[in-house]
Parts: sequence; C-alpha cells; structure tokens
Amino acid sequence: MLFKASLAALVVLVFSGVGAQAQMASGHDADTAAIKQFVAGFADTWNNHDARGVAAHYVEDGDFTSIKGEPSHGRKELEDHYTTIFSTFLKNAHTTDTVKTIRFLGPDLASVDLDWLVNEPSAPGGVLRKGLLTWVLTKRNGQWMILVYHEFSF
Repeated sequence: MLFKASLAALVVLVFSGVGAQAQMASGHDADTAAIKQFVAGFADTWNNHDARGVAAHYVEDGDFTSIKGEPSHGRKELEDHYTTIFSTFLKNAHTTDTVKTIRFLGPDLASVDLDWLVNEPSAPGGVLRKGLLTWVLTKRNGQWMILVYHEFSF
C-alpha cells in the first residue's frame, strides 16, 4: 500500500513538472516573439530618426554605452544622445538589427544579442558600422523594455 501511494505521488510530481515546463516553454515562446517584435519596432523608430521614440524603448533609468565607451543614463540623456547622432553623422543612416540569441534570466528579464549593421550612403561600401548589440531587457507592465544596451563594433 505504501509503495502504491509513493508511486502515485511520484507520477503526480513528474507530470506536474512536465506541465510546468510546458507552461514555461509556452511563456518563453510568447516572450521570444514579443522580444523579436520589440527589436523590429526599435529599429523602425531608429530608422525614422525619432530620438524621443527610441529613448521611449528604454526604462526610465536605462543605460546605453556606445562603441566609444560613452555612456548615457536615463531617458533625458538617451534622448539627447539620439538627437545628436540623428542630426549629425547618422542623419542618413539605416540600422538592421537581427536577433541572434535570447536568454531568459528570469520571467521578466532577458539577455539579447543582436547582429548589428548600420548602413550610411557616404561610408565605404555603404557600411558605417557592424558588430554586436547586447541588450538586457526587462518586462514592465507586460511590455519588454531596454534596461541596458551595449554596442560593440568589429
């Protein structure tokens, strides 16, 4: 009798774990799709050279570090940064950001690596920059947002 009860408990535990994993995978599938959509929306806003719109993709106290190691912190600094680059050397630029990997660090936290290509008509071969973007995203009120953004050029 004790063996049957233990076996039944084990079966319940195994199947509840499988169900929880399936729910987590399903949640990750939805979040993966939402993150990819977020990345596309960010690139569209960037390609429209909308500094305020790009800054709105960050949390209020978000951080950005350029390839030169120059930091921007908070939406005001971020908007100022994007206003400057969109009115100077990136005024004719176009970005293409392609998700390479998404790693969920928790239910509301993800690390995202993106292939990054910035085209600019006057650059040699039309390519101004290419490299890797590393983002840490957080989900706030059901929406993914940039917490930390680092760019690497190579």
